[in-house]
Amino acid sequence: MKLRNMYLLNTSSSLGSAIGLLLMSRVMLGLFGMDNTKDAVVLAQLIAVELVVGGLITLLARDVTDPKARSAINYGNMVAGVLGVVVALNATLTGVMGWFGYVVLAIYAIVALGFAYFQFFGPLD
Repeated sequence: MKLRNMYLLNTSSSLGSAIGLLLMSRVMLGLFGMDNTKDAVVLAQLIAVELVVGGLITLLARDVTDPKARSAINYGNMVAGVLGVVVALNATLTGVMGWFGYVVLAIYAIVALGFAYFQFFGPLD
């Protein structure tokens, strides 16, 4: 896999989740097994905004060749993926999130491992 493809994978998962959280907040919260209160809907939509940021960064940086810029993007996404794994695992195991929490956990794990690979072991192109 090329780094460009990892960026596009991150873009599609981020923007796909963002669209769902923005346009179908109550449905997405239901998948997570969470309450559909007004507060939760607003929080879901704010999270969607941050997912748009991450998705657009990797979309627009997919052809970046500067090693420092790529390293910063990879490292930031790797750390975010690790934190996502921890939070999603905790939320799922404590019952805050339903079974769909494992899907979120898997996505964060793929992101963390993918960016870690390119940060430390992957090809430079």
